[in-house]
Amino acid sequence: MKEEKSQGNTSSLNLSDLADFQFGPAWARPGAASTPTYTERPARESRPTRRKEGGERRPYNRDRRESGEPRTGSEHGQKRDNRRSAQRREPRPQRELPAPAEGFRVELRPANSILELFAANIQKQKRALPLIDLANVVMGDKARYDLVFMKLENGPMLIHSTKGDQACWLTEAEATAYLWKAPWFSELYTREEIEIEAPKGNFTAVAVCSLGGELIGPVTWHGYQAALMSLYRSKYATMPLEAFKNRISVDKSEENVAAWVQAASHKTIWKPTREGAADTVLEDTRAVEADFMANHYGSVYEVVDKVFINGATPRALLSPGIAAHVAILSDKTRRFPQMLIPNLCHGMARHHLPIYKWHGNHFTGPSRVRALPEDTVLADRMMAIMNWARDNSGKKADAMFAELSGVPAGSDEASIQAATDAHAPYVADMIWLLEQGYIVVTSDNAVWFPKGEAAPEPVSKPQPRKHTRKPRKQMPAPKADAPEAK
Repeated sequence: MKEEKSQGNTSSLNLSDLADFQFGPAWARPGAASTPTYTERPARESRPTRRKEGGERRPYNRDRRESGEPRTGSEHGQKRDNRRSAQRREPRPQRELPAPAEGFRVELRPANSILELFAANIQKQKRALPLIDLANVVMGDKARYDLVFMKLENGPMLIHSTKGDQACWLTEAEATAYLWKAPWFSELYTREEIEIEAPKGNFTAVAVCSLGGELIGPVTWHGYQAALMSLYRSKYATMPLEAFKNRISVDKSEENVAAWVQAASHKTIWKPTREGAADTVLEDTRAVEADFMANHYGSVYEVVDKVFINGATPRALLSPGIAAHVAILSDKTRRFPQMLIPNLCHGMARHHLPIYKWHGNHFTGPSRVRALPEDTVLADRMMAIMNWARDNSGKKADAMFAELSGVPAGSDEASIQAATDAHAPYVADMIWLLEQGYIVVTSDNAVWFPKGEAAPEPVSKPQPRKHTRKPRKQMPAPKADAPEAK
């Protein structure tokens, strides 16, 4: 099966300025207005006092404890009640995931839409970015990655929807049960309500589903089991049948019994919309499902060995065994984004961006870094940029433009325009050097000299402390003329 492009919403991710790929507080990033200042905390005011009945005013905190006067419940009752209620509050039990389906190889890959966005902005901004930063951006939104399910030998079949809703199932029963919630149901069948004779009998209680409040009917009613299974297949087929039955309760209120009798006097029927079946009437859900299997199943679903499922696909559209894989692998990769780097390498290479290792980290950028050949002759401005980068590797591009052009950036509009005009020739030459890989500009606008002894590391790493073992002290050798011990 061909690779599918994710339809997730990635338009909200603005990468027009790759300098935004920074982490930490906003005031610590380049371009912040100023570093916040912290004023000294004002002096503590004297605490209020309380008047004891029939006595003098005295402070109610430390002085009262020192005097030996016991605390009253009115003073600290609220705090004590809050503490006790917090202690009694138990953690909410987490919903257990179903077991992941076996027989698949599952990979998490960046969606093709986010790869196109990365490639377009890297080529536009000419920045070199570490792949670990891109991995964090991908895992920041479920719509930015896909999970690829590949069937292994003797693995279960993958039943994938051809209607574009990303639904994927492992059994025909799951695929058929999804029919009632599918957005394309109305394309295949129309629903009608007809009046029928109301059920006869003396009904004093009615079964109610606590999940959605649906009235099923009296347990003693002859159509109870059919109504129960019809509700299960149409709304709750993704949960186990026993768990669904455990959520059924009996209500003896007269209002609900009367409401069920009124609803039972109407019946729902379905009619196929396909040509030649206008007179066909399907009186229950079983008949609709049988008609779907016979006439539409093959056109709605396809059995595949490989399928792409976007991370933002609702779990209700997936088989429980597949949804468990999505939840587990997404959470693990979000906690360890370096797992995504191999697939990021393949994805960026497909979009014609080089991947290289620079000072121990994987980077991508407009070109692979390389040293300038010794016999290369460059124009004066380009050679000035190369010399500045070699002597000031790691400093900001703005400082380089101001120093080489001799026109620093000002604050007023005229100074800004003058600096922009003076920097423009150097910017054009710098872009050519970036495309050749002779210099590197990272996301924080730092200029690096990637090849040569003068290039420092872009990321400082603490060096592990080396523990050297002292040589063992040797005993002096005995003298040759020393007398032997008796």
